[in-house]
Amino acid sequence: MSITIDVTKTDLATVPEKMLDYAMEVLLQQAHVMAGLAQIYVPVDTGSLRDSIRVERGGEGKAWRQVRVRAGGYITNPKTGKLVDYSNYVEYGTSKMGAQPFMEPAWEEIKPTILAMLKSGVVERWSK
Repeated sequence: MSITIDVTKTDLATVPEKMLDYAMEVLLQQAHVMAGLAQIYVPVDTGSLRDSIRVERGGEGKAWRQVRVRAGGYITNPKTGKLVDYSNYVEYGTSKMGAQPFMEPAWEEIKPTILAMLKSGVVERWSK
């Protein structure tokens, strides 16, 4: 596959920035899909872990284009009233319980879509 860029229509200096912007759009959109899938896949006891699954973006300096799908953190267990992060215990398991992954299956499901969107978007936007 080759990409042809018409320099009469495109300022070449803006191409890398446009590609990064498009990639960020794709990643952010698919991060929300991944969060939804993870909420479906996560085992539910009280619902706190499921409800804590979220998309975060940010970063600093050159790394400001960060998109993360996170779970857990500072959530309160309704049964005990304590702040606790259960995400690692569920995802990876402990010596007393087996792993019940929910993020990895969600990632594996959206990864082909992200790659396809990036490939087709680059070709579509910059091959004209």
